[in-house]
Amino acid sequence: MDNIKLNPVFSAEELMNQEFKPTQWLIDNLLPEGLTVLSGAPKIGKSFLSLELAVAVATQGSILGHCASKARGVLVLALEDGPSRLFNRMQSAKFTISEKLYFAVDWPAKSGPDRLREYLVADPEIDLVIIDTLGFFLPPTISRGHSAYDSDVSRMRIFKEIMEATQTSIIVIHHDKQGEEGDWTAKINGTSGIIGTADTLIRLSVKKRGSKEASLQITGRDIEDIELALVLDDSRMRWRVDRTRDLDTLSPLQMRVLNLIPFAPKSISVKEVKKTIDKKAPQVSELLRKLLDRGHIEKLDYGQYTRSNTQTP
Repeated sequence: MDNIKLNPVFSAEELMNQEFKPTQWLIDNLLPEGLTVLSGAPKIGKSFLSLELAVAVATQGSILGHCASKARGVLVLALEDGPSRLFNRMQSAKFTISEKLYFAVDWPAKSGPDRLREYLVADPEIDLVIIDTLGFFLPPTISRGHSAYDSDVSRMRIFKEIMEATQTSIIVIHHDKQGEEGDWTAKINGTSGIIGTADTLIRLSVKKRGSKEASLQITGRDIEDIELALVLDDSRMRWRVDRTRDLDTLSPLQMRVLNLIPFAPKSISVKEVKKTIDKKAPQVSELLRKLLDRGHIEKLDYGQYTRSNTQTP
């Protein structure tokens, strides 16, 4: 989130004289700071995924092979749950307990946004709020002369205003539309007012209810498009990257690089990969980073890489 102050109308020269911070990450190369909408059909595991995100951020832990940038205060508004259900989820997933992780299961309906702003101002240690769900926290209201699009934009702007006032990131859990075809972002419930206002969009989907296999798609202003094949670990009720299925989502060049990298104890250097595929060093480094982020390879000392043998936690 930028703190740069410019006049309402500013010149190109003024713009180019500013110094903007690089992308700030909650979860490195997976979840940037800002306003995120996490969507999916009901009862497929969104709450488990959002809870795992919360724990990773609060403990500087990892999720899906990506590490949190630092330990931060996290507030989870679990408005569809009670304390006993949260207890059971934390216990079954064997999550690390953190003094930086807080919950609320009851929040004022009419004054919810104002109360949240007051709470965050009073407790500046909170850097991330997860709201489960958008409909419970801020139901849509359509007034005369205003469209559903206007209503959605207004709701999302409320979150943006809270973020601006408190320098806090927000993840809003939302539901999918039923039977919607086309681009996956169009399956997110509501109008383009929600899609267009959010900084990052995440969608968890399964082919059929009860399936242990899922797909996670991510897009946003500060992140390249990501698609991960996931599998549910029943023993801990956590999502994991399913490397076997994830191979199907790699590009031909990514597959070519992956096939060059041997399994441990053998390894290969960046220089060797660059020479073999005849690409420039920055492109090779980016290809290796993406394979590393997705858990297909591991980085050793002195710039050496080897293939991973286990599933990514």
